[in-house]
Amino acid sequence: MGFSKPDLDLARSAIASCLREISSPYNDGYTSAYCKQDLYMLKSWLEEEYARLPKFLDEDKWEQERLINILQKR
Repeated sequence: MGFSKPDLDLARSAIASCLREISSPYNDGYTSAYCKQDLYMLKSWLEEEYARLPKFLDEDKWEQERLINILQKR
């Protein structure tokens, strides 16, 4: 039995749902703020955990690809 890469689609879907709730004009500020706080806490946790991961040789290329994608969207 080998490695099975986790499917992050469920996490992306939950985050997208939170983003929609934050942007919805039908929500009051309390609901939007609560959702945004959840995203902030998730982002903070992910940054802390990511900082503990080992470095890989291709990581500089990942950032370059991300920057190229950002610039192409403009």
